[in-house]
Amino acid sequence: MACTIELLSDDNAHLWEEFNDQSSKGTLFHGLRWKQILEDVFDLKLRYYLILNDSRVVGISPWIEQSVLNFRGLVSVPHSEENGIVLDDRLGADCLDTIFSLFAKKYSFLHFNASHPALSNGIGFTHEATVDTGHMVADLRETPPETLWAGLSKSTKRSIRTFENDGFQVHEVRQSGDLKDFYHYYTRNLTHIGGEILPLAFFERVWDLFPQEELRSTVLTKDDIFAGGSVALLDPARKTFYGSYMALNRDLPNRYTPAYYVMWENINWAWKNGYERLFFGRQRPDPENPRFQNKVKLGARYQPIRYNLVLLSRPIQISYKVRGMLSGIRNA
Repeated sequence: MACTIELLSDDNAHLWEEFNDQSSKGTLFHGLRWKQILEDVFDLKLRYYLILNDSRVVGISPWIEQSVLNFRGLVSVPHSEENGIVLDDRLGADCLDTIFSLFAKKYSFLHFNASHPALSNGIGFTHEATVDTGHMVADLRETPPETLWAGLSKSTKRSIRTFENDGFQVHEVRQSGDLKDFYHYYTRNLTHIGGEILPLAFFERVWDLFPQEELRSTVLTKDDIFAGGSVALLDPARKTFYGSYMALNRDLPNRYTPAYYVMWENINWAWKNGYERLFFGRQRPDPENPRFQNKVKLGARYQPIRYNLVLLSRPIQISYKVRGMLSGIRNA
């Protein structure tokens, strides 16, 4: 078995796309259109590597190059709902160790997530596994809208019905002016909750590169009143709906809760159009956080993301150990 890695290039880009399209764990965030968005909008040192076994692609790994002190490493790409290494399920642990050794020739550490059985059996290099965030996912096969509605509290149902009773409507939009309105309230909402604000250019490139059947942009309005909206990415082949970007008008009277209605409308649209999974974005599992509570109310379940930090060189292993000792002294 000859396991190798190969940097993405024009010559092998088709192999990357073919593997991503055919893999059950591939996602639109691993596609090269998404890479183009990251390149165009953010100042990132993208390093995409194919993993091969006897010249056959058995994995794809999107990274950015990052330096910590004097150590250079690879970490998962940011601004992506899913960003783990995608591997063939039949790939063995021995091949993975070979792959890590090949990365060790150039890099001192790797930080990544991957749902692969071989990774749970141990990694030959010094490593540490952590979980500090996860996906909030509603499985519409288990809880379709009718079942979900029956389990909602009276107050939540009333919050949703208020918009319908008051004449608010959801419209799908693709005009640049509508995007600017969405972005205005998106930034105000993220500022309010202390979230990371993506630049307007990010949404413009998403609109440019994703066709109508893979992108759903909506606004909830009544006349000139903007209540909320969302930008969702669609993966029809995998029946997955990514509704991660939300705009909310927080200046509305207190009886309005646009987050409920926007999420509820997305759930119903996804169900009617054959989607089975709906992603509400990443979240730390904090029951006291109202955003976590809202997503759970509307059927989302927390799915932890397991990250692996692999230390590939002896110097960084020593440095990491010393750092841990000093941290222990400071916290004593």
